[in-house]
Amino acid sequence: MKSLILYLLLFTGFTMASNMFTIKDKDGRVVKDKKITHNVYYDKFIAEQKALLEEIERTKLLSEQKKLLGAIDTISNKRENLAQSAIAYNKANILKNAKKHLGENYVWGGTTPGAFDCSGYMQYIYKKEGVSIPRTAYQQSKVGKEVSRFALKKGDLLFFLTDKSRGIPITHVGMYIGEGKFIHAASKRQGIIISSLEKSRYSKLFVKATRIIK
Repeated sequence: MKSLILYLLLFTGFTMASNMFTIKDKDGRVVKDKKITHNVYYDKFIAEQKALLEEIERTKLLSEQKKLLGAIDTISNKRENLAQSAIAYNKANILKNAKKHLGENYVWGGTTPGAFDCSGYMQYIYKKEGVSIPRTAYQQSKVGKEVSRFALKKGDLLFFLTDKSRGIPITHVGMYIGEGKFIHAASKRQGIIISSLEKSRYSKLFVKATRIIK
């Protein structure tokens, strides 16, 4: 009897691997064998566990996608809000105020009438109408909606690379006033002037244009 029990224990692993339950005597003769079928409930349990794990992975993926889309929407909304915030402002008034400073001096780092640099001039003109934009030309180029050079509207900001030695992609800014022209604080020698976008050196130095007011 002890030999029979021992053989039963020894062959249990083999039985599970081959789906056969076998009992042998001490001489190795088969006393009884029987094919074992899978337990339906066990199979169902394994399938449910697998489905649950797959669902968890899908949920994680959807959660990450939702976070990413949320971040993209936040950035888009901020840009859209900035572009729309000036809808109530008078664009003609901004252009009029800009032209009042024609002929004034250019001063590096200047932000006040009579002593503007290019970005300080643009920031001042927009601020007069309640529209806030960053301080430098490079920072200003990062706000608003980028527009094609061939679809410009009055009030759009134009950005140029006039000094490669500074190691940044944007070094100058001006405002489009229509008819292929823009107003800007050009240099110490020229001050605030109106230039042609197509018939001046700025045509080749042009990098991009953005629209902050509609």
